Amino acid sequence: MVESIVDQDYVVVDIETTGLNTKKDEIISFASIPVREMRLHMDESFFTLIRPERFKLDSIKYHGITESDLMSAPTFGEVAEKIEEIARNSVVVGYAVHIDVEFLKSAFKKKAKKKLKIDRYLDVAEIEYWLLRRRGSAVNFRLDFDSLLKIYKINGFCRHSAMGDAFATAYIFLKQLSQLQEYRIGLTDLMRIGKKVRFF
Repeated sequence: MVESIVDQDYVVVDIETTGLNTKKDEIISFASIPVREMRLHMDESFFTLIRPERFKLDSIKYHGITESDLMSAPTFGEVAEKIEEIARNSVVVGYAVHIDVEFLKSAFKKKAKKKLKIDRYLDVAEIEYWLLRRRGSAVNFRLDFDSLLKIYKINGFCRHSAMGDAFATAYIFLKQLSQLQEYRIGLTDLMRIGKKVRFF
């Protein structure tokens, strides 16, 4: 098993959905960016819109994706194999990533009629919480995604798009990996740090 956090393969993922209910709502876009050897591999990035069975008009205000945008998009079943290939053998990284993982597992069960195995995943908010505490900072603010963008001075990208958010998350994660190396954090410790489910 790889122990160095630098040698591990990661994949940053982000999704957009018709709502926040992992049982009833559907994924309408998926993006992923591989991270290896402290680099973003944009040439291997993947993005797709996904046509849902039911579209919710009120969700447009969050992601800007319209029903007409999705008319010619593939169904989840048609892209499930590609998504499974992307997640296989990599640690999945994201913001509030446990929600994305639950959406993906639910979609695989309902639409691909199979089980998606994702056991290793990291939340950049949890990693940042640990880093702030380690530096002696009191975390007296909500570590939402916008707070992370301010901490790492990220602006000028397409917010609330799967690829835009995936890119910003990947950039944050690279900066975090550099800091974690200074504390001699191994992969086992990183998995513990990044997988706590803290509701801010």
